[in-house]
Amino acid sequence: MVAGFWLNQDGLPLQFGTQKVIPELGGDFLMYGENREVESYINLGATSFGNNVVQNPALPSSFVGTGTPNAAGIVSMTTLFPLMAPAITGDSIPPAGNSAGVLNILQPHLWIDQVDLECLVAANAGTGGGTGLTGIGLVTVNENVTPTVFVQVTPNAGTQLLGLCANARMTAGAHYTWYSDGTAFGTGTPPTAPSWLGNVPAVTNSITPLPTNAFISAIASAGTFTGASAAGLLKLRIRYNYYGDINQ
Repeated sequence: MVAGFWLNQDGLPLQFGTQKVIPELGGDFLMYGENREVESYINLGATSFGNNVVQNPALPSSFVGTGTPNAAGIVSMTTLFPLMAPAITGDSIPPAGNSAGVLNILQPHLWIDQVDLECLVAANAGTGGGTGLTGIGLVTVNENVTPTVFVQVTPNAGTQLLGLCANARMTAGAHYTWYSDGTAFGTGTPPTAPSWLGNVPAVTNSITPLPTNAFISAIASAGTFTGASAAGLLKLRIRYNYYGDINQ
């Protein structure tokens, strides 16, 4: 139990005290059809929503798995993104035809259709020296150690949902979209594409049991967005779905 945050016996995050009233920035939304959509604000610097009393802290300049969720760059404690389980016998990721000419899809496969990044408020490092984002990735919990720690999901740690993004790419009104084939369009030269587009690879962390979902995590690059005039607010959207039958 550290700084107003702990996991209950079901592995669910609980917050109390001053952390409990920090605004929630993410959500998982229904879309008509088979897709789901996860959205989350990414505040680069300290940001106050509403009454100017409670603040979401600035992003950290490196990933730290111990301490508060903010030290791990977690932007939402209630929005979880699903992870792909390792392939079972006779399956593969992505699915492939076997020697008998049969394409076996023996478990649900996770697919990311589209990732969007919008800049609502321009990035300004203030006096903190932040040059952008090292990426937006996924973080899970390792309950096999005491105290419990956060760990970055692998493969592609820290960049599953967005790669390197410089301040120059985060101007007010900028918008970028990446599709499942890696095609990108947007405001000028886009940031580095997300590592996970299309078929999502199996999670490879050495945790037992393997996690089935993870928190969204953003890390600032080369410094923080702190001090006079520091600001920046993004919105991240991920559209995803599963294909294949659910086995009972």
